[in-house]
Amino acid sequence: MHEKKDHRNPLHKLIALCILILLFITALNVMRMLEDNGSESSTNRVDVKETPPTSNTVHAKETRPKSVRDRKSLDTRRWPDGFQLYRYLWVGNAAVYVAEMDRDARNLRFDVELANSQIIGRETVTGATRRLKKNGIQSLAGVNGSFGIRSDGYGRGGMIFNLHIQDGELVSIPKLLDRWGYSPPSPWGETSFGVTPDGEYLLEAVYLNGKLRIGEETLKIDAVNQICDSLCPVVLYTPRFGRSTLTRRCYEFTLKELTLPLTGKYTSRFVVTAVNSRGNSIIPSDGVVLAIEPSLGYKWYRKIPRSTTGELEIALTPEKWQTVQVGIGGNLRLLRNGEIEPELIEFSRTRGVSAYGHRNGAQRHPRSALGFSDDKLFLIVVDGRRPGHSLGMTLYDMASFFRDIGVKNAINFDGGSSSALWALGDIVNRPAHDYERPIFNVALIRKK
Repeated sequence: MHEKKDHRNPLHKLIALCILILLFITALNVMRMLEDNGSESSTNRVDVKETPPTSNTVHAKETRPKSVRDRKSLDTRRWPDGFQLYRYLWVGNAAVYVAEMDRDARNLRFDVELANSQIIGRETVTGATRRLKKNGIQSLAGVNGSFGIRSDGYGRGGMIFNLHIQDGELVSIPKLLDRWGYSPPSPWGETSFGVTPDGEYLLEAVYLNGKLRIGEETLKIDAVNQICDSLCPVVLYTPRFGRSTLTRRCYEFTLKELTLPLTGKYTSRFVVTAVNSRGNSIIPSDGVVLAIEPSLGYKWYRKIPRSTTGELEIALTPEKWQTVQVGIGGNLRLLRNGEIEPELIEFSRTRGVSAYGHRNGAQRHPRSALGFSDDKLFLIVVDGRRPGHSLGMTLYDMASFFRDIGVKNAINFDGGSSSALWALGDIVNRPAHDYERPIFNVALIRKK
């Protein structure tokens, strides 16, 4: 048997191959369209019901910014007075989820919650809200907040880098460093959000101004419940940190007979009950541990024996922060009084070169943020890393979009795979890995 030779023109083969490729591309696009349409009707692994237009929802013909392709209300039947929940579709191909609270709502308030009620360790937003519910606190919405360490060789997984004030207690405050590639004195640098007792919203860098006085000697305290090292040489550790300080080779002094908890405006006498030159001291439930890094600590090790008495003083600045009952830190301010921060504009123009430590902010990723206007508070999550659903936003994209939807001031929170917005019982967005990542703390809208 002789094999039949293929006498077809090679050009015909090329044309057939091109047709097959075109058919494949067409089929792929159809699949992406179907996925995109599907994502609009079911935005997450736990269904959140969309409701037909009512007086609370945006009608199709309502005027909206050019950057907004669509806005839908989510689960309006469960909205209490003063609360709203929306999903926006940005024209740049991103899904943005926004929980809003009217600032004058008598039945609602802003709050924060530390993961597992201590610094060391992490917890999902869902886990935190369930734990609060068991304690009689009804949350309406929560978003992942501060930045921190997920794990290191010292066992400090879950360590917050930012400020955290809860129920008036100063739980954590860092020494402001050039950690993000832009100097903290800049308005764009490390920023915290807080609420004063009379309802004023604050958004700015916060400084500790801590001092330890022993006789004629004064020691400046750099931070509370942070890493003690050469960049931050003097740190106070409170029971909120965990069982022990997890330091190595620091000189440490256990202080008791002082008033707890620490607050933004604080003065108390103390007595030194233990001295340790090896670090990792146990933190007493009724005291604090003062840790000093080795090069500075040796001097004080000789000056502070057991039974030494002294005075501890803290006075946060700006001064209004001394009375703040609820506060949470992020890393960058995005909007100030309705204007994008000039450093952020330059950052976008140079594609991240102007702030080397935060180059990923010039790329599209999932994001989380907090914002406010004269009459509303916003908790916001941007989905990302999901072709066909949402590609994410750059920091500049996010600031520009927030301004379009009415936000006047905004701060950037930890993003990426941590970005999750819990609202009315469910995670309403689509986290990058299809599951909630444990985080450090939560910014909340809750019932009073």
